[in-house]
Amino acid sequence: MNLFRIKSNNEDLGQTLVENLFISHYMPSAPADHVKVYLLGLKYSQSYVNSMLSNETIAKTLGISCDEVNAAWKYWAEQGIMKLYPYSHAGVEEGLTVEYLNIKEIILNIKEKKEDVGKYSPERIIAARGNQVIKAMFESFRKLFGRELSPSELFVFLDWMDDYNFPPDVITLLVEDCVSRGKKDMPYLKQVAKNWFDAGVDSVEKANQYNLRHKEKWQKYNKVLNYMRIGRQPTSAEEKMLQKWFYTFGYGEDIILKACELTAGTLKPSFKYLDRILSEWHDNNFSSLQEVEAYLLRTPSRDRKASKNQKPSFNNFKNRTYDAKALEDMLLKKSRGELSE
Repeated sequence: MNLFRIKSNNEDLGQTLVENLFISHYMPSAPADHVKVYLLGLKYSQSYVNSMLSNETIAKTLGISCDEVNAAWKYWAEQGIMKLYPYSHAGVEEGLTVEYLNIKEIILNIKEKKEDVGKYSPERIIAARGNQVIKAMFESFRKLFGRELSPSELFVFLDWMDDYNFPPDVITLLVEDCVSRGKKDMPYLKQVAKNWFDAGVDSVEKANQYNLRHKEKWQKYNKVLNYMRIGRQPTSAEEKMLQKWFYTFGYGEDIILKACELTAGTLKPSFKYLDRILSEWHDNNFSSLQEVEAYLLRTPSRDRKASKNQKPSFNNFKNRTYDAKALEDMLLKKSRGELSE
């Protein structure tokens, strides 16, 4: 039997091995003090001289409290990359045995388990809650919705992470944005998520840029809706027309609102009528309000055309006038039989 060891008189002249998986996947989202505790404990777990260190010593070394040290151990245990056991000496509990797990082995085991776990099984949610970031995301959703979310709703968010490659912070931003506008129904959230994915949103920065463009777009749309006195969301057909006028035709607000002015002066203002006007201007290659106004001066007014085509109504007939004395004489003669039927 042989004993192998490396002689070292000064730990600070040695080195500590840190897995890249920890640096890439666990460290970025962890509180800074928790990372310090993890690394200091990792150093002593690999020490050949001294592997014992109290929470008090750790706290003093890092300039934090013992409560923060204990919170760090609990955090990393919840992340699944560390196990904690009570440490006893001579029957007296003196602290913790902190066991650092190999992260590569953990990830490989998770991949193997995923093959056995159904996509919509409770185990998938349980495994997701083991990630502190996802757990925090679910908790924020519970507060936003004011209730516990159903498993089917939680699966939707997990699907976005798998299918759309959305990070938790992007999903959180999406849900917060929708809820702030009073939209909590899942079909609406799914449509927004698909729109973000189609637009290439995969970070908070891109999501903010997308939201800014989206806000500017709807500010334009709402000016048209307000001018047309439409106090509701546009239908899908109306939204396609708005998209066409602003972004396919490339018309500015001045031209479109001019068309709204002409449309509002008709008997039955409608989006279809407005679309006919703007399509006509586009077919004539008008690109400025000056060209449109010059065209309107050269052509008959649409209002006059409408009035010419208007069908006669009861009010178009002139009132008949009668001679009261002649009518009275006629009635007297009729009563005396002087007038035939």
